[in-house]
Amino acid sequence: MRDDEDNLLAKFNTRYRNKKYTNLVVSFLIVILGVSSFIYGLHLEPSYTIFRYMTVDGTLFTTFGSLVYIFVNIVEVRHNTELTNITVYFIRLSSAVAEMVILLVTLLSHLPFFTESIYIIDRYDSFIMHAVLPVLTLVSFSINDSPIGKLRPMRRWHGTWFVTVYAVIILSLIVSGALERSLIPYSFLDITHNPVWLTVTAFVVIYGIAYLMSWFLSEINRKLSWIWFKGFNK
Repeated sequence: MRDDEDNLLAKFNTRYRNKKYTNLVVSFLIVILGVSSFIYGLHLEPSYTIFRYMTVDGTLFTTFGSLVYIFVNIVEVRHNTELTNITVYFIRLSSAVAEMVILLVTLLSHLPFFTESIYIIDRYDSFIMHAVLPVLTLVSFSINDSPIGKLRPMRRWHGTWFVTVYAVIILSLIVSGALERSLIPYSFLDITHNPVWLTVTAFVVIYGIAYLMSWFLSEINRKLSWIWFKGFNK
């Protein structure tokens, strides 16, 4: 009986460490791709104006989130313990939400009535930022991150951290005039010239999508993260 328990514990520990090692590899890959795509883009647009794009800022935030998780995973593997930190979880969740919003916009932009936006994945940095990083982040967060339980409706707003910060900063720059109109990255952000209904609709839709993504991703993570421990009691 004791041997069976020891074997079960050893099997569980092996799967646990494999999960962490897998996440380390994926997180390192995200960091490498994130940094390289940013440097590539900066080489083509070497000024502060590159930071006006949500895609670029989202990539940097996702890279930062992956660095945080690399540190956490290394500590977990070395000490064989789970660091279920709520702040770290929400950093990763908001990264995943940002990447999913970027991916959704990319997919929508390839519909027939948005053919002028096809160019967004024809360059290395664009392809990495709009397609590769969102997919890697989605898979990594869904399967490898440790869930913190079922989130209450209001707590799901924590998944919109990045979207909120980006909106506050970019709108402040636009309203103050620090960012001239020709540099406004997305037409719906031109709030000083757009009709009120368009501005309100745009933000309701964007935040609605971000909230739904936060709910969807946290639920997917809660259900799929146990794939590694199939056969064990939760």
